[in-house]
Amino acid sequence: MGEFEGGSPGAPAKAREPGPGALDRGLAILDHLAQARNSSTAELAEALGLTRSTAYRLVDRLRTLGWLSQVPATGHWRLGPAAVRLANAAVDSTSLLDAAAPTLRELVESTQETVSLAVPNGMTMVFIHRERGPRPAAVTAELGAARPMHNTSLGRAYLAALPDPKLEELLVELVRSPESPVSAATVSALHTEVVRTRERGWSEDRRDFDASSCCCGAAVYDHTGLPVASISVAGVAERIEPMLAEYGPFVAKCCAELSTALGYVAPTT
Repeated sequence: MGEFEGGSPGAPAKAREPGPGALDRGLAILDHLAQARNSSTAELAEALGLTRSTAYRLVDRLRTLGWLSQVPATGHWRLGPAAVRLANAAVDSTSLLDAAAPTLRELVESTQETVSLAVPNGMTMVFIHRERGPRPAAVTAELGAARPMHNTSLGRAYLAALPDPKLEELLVELVRSPESPVSAATVSALHTEVVRTRERGWSEDRRDFDASSCCCGAAVYDHTGLPVASISVAGVAERIEPMLAEYGPFVAKCCAELSTALGYVAPTT
């Protein structure tokens, strides 16, 4: 005779939703530590809604298998060597261009404009991929072409994503370089634009690089927490300038999703 989950005999057994198992809870611990960096067992239990006994048992198992290690000074837990090996393997198997391809296609399909992916090279941004939309673009560039940091959406997005010490270093380089048009007299205006970009959430170029085009962009971060690239949407100025307030947040959203795919964890505020 079959077993029934309550109810009257002969009634069909009521299916039960499986609760979170040990694997789910263990992965939740690893995911929490990826963001919090380190926590005590009690903090893990509270944050994840675990009993103290369950948290201690899972932490001990994860430690034994090398997924967690202890911070000597505090006794808190952090990700261990097994997690590091897995993260490194994931990074090695992820190509920026391959990872960015779906994002670039989504932006082209949504905006119908030309979308570019560029990486920093000294004081410039270099195109490594372009997806041309069906609408005509005012400015064209071959792969490998460089664009200045100071007056393009690609460059401004990258500058705005840098930590303050690295930003200041690069601004000093721009002022000192004879190849850069940024001077001691104009660098404050560039710094102001970087601050505006941070506050806005995306960068803009309103006919600054070329009088016939406008564009907006955002930075892409990797697992180190630093920007590694920028993506822009560009088009004929008269057509795209009125759309910057709509396209900008969308580019920022797409770049944030790509950054997450590359292992970036946004700092908690």
